[in-house]
Amino acid sequence: MRVSDEVMNLGTQVVDRRLLDRNGRHAGKVDDLILELSDAPPADCPGPEVVALRSGPTAMSQNMSQPMQWLVRLIYRLIGLSDPRPSEIPWSSVASIDVVVHLNVDRSETGWTAVGDAVNRRIIARARRT
Repeated sequence: MRVSDEVMNLGTQVVDRRLLDRNGRHAGKVDDLILELSDAPPADCPGPEVVALRSGPTAMSQNMSQPMQWLVRLIYRLIGLSDPRPSEIPWSSVASIDVVVHLNVDRSETGWTAVGDAVNRRIIARARRT
């Protein structure tokens, strides 16, 4: 399915789908959507519009209780991410949606490799030295 103005069930067709960058490499998964409401009167408003996808560290924990958010931030700090923020991918960067969400951006340009890089530095590199 090409991304267009057609009606979609976002809960099943976008959220929790894998993201592939423009080179076909895994770039995470869609954790949340950012919606924008129109200022138009209710009679003229077609409903909320998707303006971005949210993916990455702490994206899901933002919907959890405060203690869980604290725990998630602590875990990310332990692997070397002092300020783990989710990425917001503009809806205009979505090229198409089928079994996965295809993007027209490269994952290295967006900072999506931060968690993997931190895990490599803190855990995998240390394990190789021993």
